[in-house]
Amino acid sequence: MIKGGKMIRRLSVLLVSICLLFGSVTVAMDLNYLGSFEPPREGWVFEGINVGEISGLSLSETGTFFAVGDDRGENIDPPGVLYELEIDLDEAGIHSVDVVSVVHLKAPGGQPYEANTLDGEDVLWMPNGFIVSSERDSENKPWVRMFSPDGKFLSEIPVSEKFIPLFDGEEQVRGVRRNLSFEASAITPDYATLYVMNEQALVQDGEVSTPESGTPVRLIEYDLSGDTPVVIGEYVYVTEPMFTTPPEGKSGDNGVPGMVYVGHITSEFDLIVMERSYVSGAGNQIGLFGVKFENSSDVMGIDALADPDNPQTVSVLEKTPLLIISDTPELTQVDFDPDNMEAIAIGPQLPNGNYTLIIAADNNFNPKYQRNVFAAFEIVP
Repeated sequence: MIKGGKMIRRLSVLLVSICLLFGSVTVAMDLNYLGSFEPPREGWVFEGINVGEISGLSLSETGTFFAVGDDRGENIDPPGVLYELEIDLDEAGIHSVDVVSVVHLKAPGGQPYEANTLDGEDVLWMPNGFIVSSERDSENKPWVRMFSPDGKFLSEIPVSEKFIPLFDGEEQVRGVRRNLSFEASAITPDYATLYVMNEQALVQDGEVSTPESGTPVRLIEYDLSGDTPVVIGEYVYVTEPMFTTPPEGKSGDNGVPGMVYVGHITSEFDLIVMERSYVSGAGNQIGLFGVKFENSSDVMGIDALADPDNPQTVSVLEKTPLLIISDTPELTQVDFDPDNMEAIAIGPQLPNGNYTLIIAADNNFNPKYQRNVFAAFEIVP
């Protein structure tokens, strides 16, 4: 049974058991690093629009990518821009990343988004437009919306009340924590099933990540095959702890900024989930994990995982470590210097038939300390 404050510890114990189990067998999928490309840290501009803060990435059927930046109006006015990118990629790596057009998203009333009314964290290309997730609006409420190819608002995708912040005086008692909401989304190749995940735990589900424990986040499953999107399941994914303990007076975290669907590529996994940890004084660490839905509990009917008056027994999503990319030399498995990696997408197939995987960084328009960088991997199932 999972009870109150014991929840994260016990979920973490289950998670460790799963990782040890998979660590004792050969993992069928490999991620081979192909190379990286770094666009300008500053002065990257297209038709007068600043380019940066890449937080979501998605491949279109024409071979170009669409990226969303999470600037809320400080560097891009009005906010809500999708960049169409040409990424020159082959088995030798990424040779260039160029913006070829932009799409301006429109609010439900048809007008441009005002400052602080969206925090675009992920984008999914679809034949009839885009799905965009926002981490917060002016009231810190997350949303997921559908847009036409030219950026016109089409419809809302429903979000359960359990994700909407609620306060009892100054104390938050429900919902996503500020700036730790919908960072990750994925869609199946038939565009019939959508997955959305919050970055760190809902207030009523548990604590944020620490050096000792991961944080439990919810993976929402939507059926898009009908006239109206419908939530058909929710599952619990537990992150790793921070990769190291912050120095005295410093901070750190670990959460989920992105994921992709890979069930059409390999039978081993349904998703690849990217975890991002930052610890002051130690830098960044990125973890890529294969995730399988099998044997996990549907928690859609459970409003609070950490309710001491209503303890729950939950089977979390199985996860298999695939790759660690770290600023700590003894931990990294790849000769690539990670940054604030937030975007992840399936890329084109190589001549050998294997798919590629691309991750990209959000530079926060902070060129002194952070950079725009893209890295590519070959998925070898």
